Amino acid sequence: MTLEALRDGDPRQVGPYALLGRLGEGGMGVVYLGQGPDGGRVAVKVIHAGMGTDAGFRRRFAREVAAAKRVARFCTAPVLDADVEGDVAYLVTEYVAGPSLGEVVRDSGPLKGSALDGLAASMAMALRAIHGAGVVHRDLKPSNVLLSQVGPKVIDFGIAQLADAEISSAIVGTPSYMSPEQVSGSAVGPASDIFSWGGTVAFAAGGVAPFGSGSVPTILLRIINEPPELRGLSGPLRDLVGAALAKNPAARPTAQDLMDSLSVSVPSAGGTAAGTVGGVPGGAAAGPSGSAAGPSGSAAGPSGSAAGPSGSAAGPSGSAAGPLGSAAGLPGGAPEGGTPDTVGGASEAGAAPAGSTRPSGEGAAGMRRRLLAAAAAIVVAVAGASAALIWRGQTSPATVTDPAAKDDTGTGRSTGSGQPSQPTGTRTAQPAASRNPLRAQDNVRFYARTEPAAARQAELWAEDRPQDAELMRRLAAVPHAIRLAEPEVREKIGDAIAGAEQEGSVPVFLIGYMPGSDCRPVAASGMDAYQEWIKGIAGQIGAAKAVIILEPGSLVKISGTEDCDPQGSPVQRYEDLRKAAHTLKTNPGTAVYLDGSQDLYPGTEIMAERLIGAGIDEVDGFFLNTAAHQDTDRSVRYGKALSACISVRLATGRKDCPADVTVNRATMPHFVIDTARNGQGSWTPTKRYTDPQVWCNPPDRGVGERPTTDTGEELVDAYLWITKAGTSSGRCRRGTDGEKDPLRGVVSPEAGEWWGDLALERAKLANPPLR
Repeated sequence: MTLEALRDGDPRQVGPYALLGRLGEGGMGVVYLGQGPDGGRVAVKVIHAGMGTDAGFRRRFAREVAAAKRVARFCTAPVLDADVEGDVAYLVTEYVAGPSLGEVVRDSGPLKGSALDGLAASMAMALRAIHGAGVVHRDLKPSNVLLSQVGPKVIDFGIAQLADAEISSAIVGTPSYMSPEQVSGSAVGPASDIFSWGGTVAFAAGGVAPFGSGSVPTILLRIINEPPELRGLSGPLRDLVGAALAKNPAARPTAQDLMDSLSVSVPSAGGTAAGTVGGVPGGAAAGPSGSAAGPSGSAAGPSGSAAGPSGSAAGPSGSAAGPLGSAAGLPGGAPEGGTPDTVGGASEAGAAPAGSTRPSGEGAAGMRRRLLAAAAAIVVAVAGASAALIWRGQTSPATVTDPAAKDDTGTGRSTGSGQPSQPTGTRTAQPAASRNPLRAQDNVRFYARTEPAAARQAELWAEDRPQDAELMRRLAAVPHAIRLAEPEVREKIGDAIAGAEQEGSVPVFLIGYMPGSDCRPVAASGMDAYQEWIKGIAGQIGAAKAVIILEPGSLVKISGTEDCDPQGSPVQRYEDLRKAAHTLKTNPGTAVYLDGSQDLYPGTEIMAERLIGAGIDEVDGFFLNTAAHQDTDRSVRYGKALSACISVRLATGRKDCPADVTVNRATMPHFVIDTARNGQGSWTPTKRYTDPQVWCNPPDRGVGERPTTDTGEELVDAYLWITKAGTSSGRCRRGTDGEKDPLRGVVSPEAGEWWGDLALERAKLANPPLR
């Protein structure tokens, strides 16, 4: 879970707890990382001040605290303390650092085997404990499941309500994982959480939500009318997830049923015995249609005693106006423009979906009106959360004629042989090149959003290590690329565009979300969702100035190539990148750069071939050094050689990089260089290692030249800070069997995690010095 620095208006102390940073925010309050009187870390959920003055809300909050205290510590975050009567109302739970399921799947791919089975069982156990206490979670989703060192933890009861309380018809939850009864505004009980369990397990197995992506109304209509996609699931677990996703709540298994089924091995056959689904007694018929079988039963009784250590961050609370992550940034962005009777392929007339329940006395038209009203309520709730969340264009980017684009028979497109055709003739000039914001003036000012991790580190060291804290403040002030690597990116983009326009600067966005980008093949449906997400990004940027670093590693790690999964096709990766880049380039002020890797790996000729296949002649250039620490001069030399090779091959159709061919400089691709970690250049080991991993957290490196377009090189559009200087490269074993890095003598944080000591080392060795 990402820790952000405290903001100006945040308290520094709540009761006996010192607040160290922000973990999240929702409709009901803010969740902070706190430190108790004994020095232990805790999660502190503080309700919004405005709500604290409402006596009715105070009563509901007190009820939530009482309910949370009744939940046994099975795979959940236990409540440690609470104050519902003081000036500031808050709830304290145990805190365990760990990424969310959503982050893990996005970064490392879907779960498989025992890891997937263990996740499903742990979530089922958590639901049994929650339901046994008389509570309904109502917002179970991948971001509310943390993968801690002691196992998965279900968090965030911020929108949970007592199962026996009067529950309103207000829609609460995240659209992609809502149950049909939540969508329609019907009564919600424990069976709704079972549906969300099924959706979350399906996401863990397949990498995408089971009802796809798109606008909120489209997703909600799929939940009501269509079967889920269960990619990556097989055997009994597939049957169990299918039963959990039944449209009819009464047809779903209970949490106890899930645990009973997951605790035994059931052979996967062509069907299951009557009255069972994947070993679930009394379950529904297999499949998502939800045809009723035996009664599902009520919530399981109170669960037993605590099993092992537990606890995790209490996630952001939520309500109808909470961070729903759909219209605000799910793939596809804003609602589609279809007519009400054709959205999502559903029809106004006709019976209710097979196996689903319909509110008493309500026909299909009434159900549909409630569905559309519910969708509208979600969109309004999200849009009203912040004035910064305004899409720049309410639909996908308009289709425009791009003279640089080639048709299926033109240059660079895949051919019937499965290989990219080599173009001949002179490269077509890009009409958008003159509007590249990096080439618009001599020295462009970059948007400088304070880097949150470095800023937070500065606060933590401010009292005891003031000099180190000052270095972290200077590091945080350098303009960094803004990483877009999760479904919900609307607020990040909106804030950056608004801030950049106000100060006359240019934001740089790093897009790193492509399915299968780490050597794995990907199904067409997963890529469709990605392309819709890209449309949402392009639609929000609109005519504003922006620079896009598109998918680092995407042209280095490709399924179907050496050292990667043999399944898959490099040509398909090229087409996927072309499509995404073309969508982004429909915006007049957006510059797009493709992955050019680094000197020596995988080689100039290979990278030239891949960049041509991915459409380098249709974008603004390529980027270098995001995974390395090579000094700037070396990167410039490599970039020029790669650019010349591409230009020659585009002009002649040759397969190599000849040095004896005259290069037309006007046709040479430009490039940008990541200088965030290259101030001391590459590392040369002084000790022999079986695998030195020179790229992995090398010692004695420093940050490099600050972001600028004043490079002194015609082909180098800018030096940028793309990779964060203080993030770990991952576990560096250097050929040994242990977990510790034999060079540093410590276990390195996982890839992408902030490492304060590493950041300090690089700040101290900055070249030029940080000022």
